[in-house]
Amino acid sequence: MAAHLRIVLGISGGIAAYKTPALVRLFQKSGAEVKAVCTPAARAFVSDLTLRTITGHPVYIDDPLRDSDMEHIALAKWADFCLVCPATANTIAKITHGIADNLLTSLALSFEKRLVIAPAMNTGMWQNPATRENIALLVRRGTYVLPVGDGDLACGDEGPGRLIELETIVDYVNSLNTPKLLARKKVLISSGPTWEPIDPVRGITNRSSGKMGAALARGAWLAGAQVTVVSGPAAAMLPGAVKVIRVTTALEMLHVMEQEFANADICIMAAAVADFRPGEYLSEKKHRDQNAPWNIELISNPDIAEHLGRNKNGRFLVGFSLEIDDGDARPLEKMKKKNCDMMVVNRVETSLEGDSSIVRILYPDNTADHCGFQGKKEIALYILERVAARMGFSHG
Repeated sequence: MAAHLRIVLGISGGIAAYKTPALVRLFQKSGAEVKAVCTPAARAFVSDLTLRTITGHPVYIDDPLRDSDMEHIALAKWADFCLVCPATANTIAKITHGIADNLLTSLALSFEKRLVIAPAMNTGMWQNPATRENIALLVRRGTYVLPVGDGDLACGDEGPGRLIELETIVDYVNSLNTPKLLARKKVLISSGPTWEPIDPVRGITNRSSGKMGAALARGAWLAGAQVTVVSGPAAAMLPGAVKVIRVTTALEMLHVMEQEFANADICIMAAAVADFRPGEYLSEKKHRDQNAPWNIELISNPDIAEHLGRNKNGRFLVGFSLEIDDGDARPLEKMKKKNCDMMVVNRVETSLEGDSSIVRILYPDNTADHCGFQGKKEIALYILERVAARMGFSHG
């Protein structure tokens, strides 16, 4: 998201309104400035003091003692986006039919830029034909309506209608403000470590967190791509809008990557695939013998990037090379051997578990780009920009 993006957050009276202070924090973390507008019903779920403290701005409310007749016009001119979250069925109906009976609905009616609706309501209300028709009409008019979540609701029911995850809301708004460098492209990303079992309770893995893969998935989706992530057992949260296929071992990752590679335009091998696996799997847990060593024979895992590189057929292949020094000889050799179009080189001490890293990007024509110490989200966007430039893509 561009720095200093201005968002008016319109809060209507649903139970999910209690989540809005955390949503404000997430927007601020991504560089946005937020002002809050509350309907009278919303103030029962989230306090003016909390919102005023977190946003750093007054909370805009319907107050007969305050001269607020023109506040909706001033807010509409100030903001780049108006996000109504949570948007109840009642507020959605009012916005759809042009009813301006409070500050929030007046703002929505006068807002000429991006209006975004994040619905949250009971399943019955969400599935009611009146709500469905209102949503369809808003979409036809150009309003951006976010999907709803499916699961347990505050009322005790279960089904569609709950507010989607806050991080996903931020990503959706970000996507509207991100150049679509990869519009309509299919991007395949491998992410995380693999786990090579020794017996039912032990295995060989590595310290990869999957954070870079998650950042690349988010960045590619924001840039307009259709994204598939093949992920080993990683803790990093992947964006809710991308397709995720979970695997455990290197052989499982190879099998899935082969299948998905056939439909990809771009493949980014960000996973830290284990180079070795035990030659024999023990079906029962091996118990410790105090006096006896345990020798485990390791055999090589297949090189997934090299395998895909032999079958590129015009696809753009990005490799990753984790190194212990700054020399380029080994990553250049790997790039040639794997037939990669780009090799991202990072260092062990800065890359495995943290939120930031340093990378340099090598190309087959012996040129290079350097990206200094930055957050992995920023590095991921830089890598994707270089991919788009190398492929000759312009803004979508």
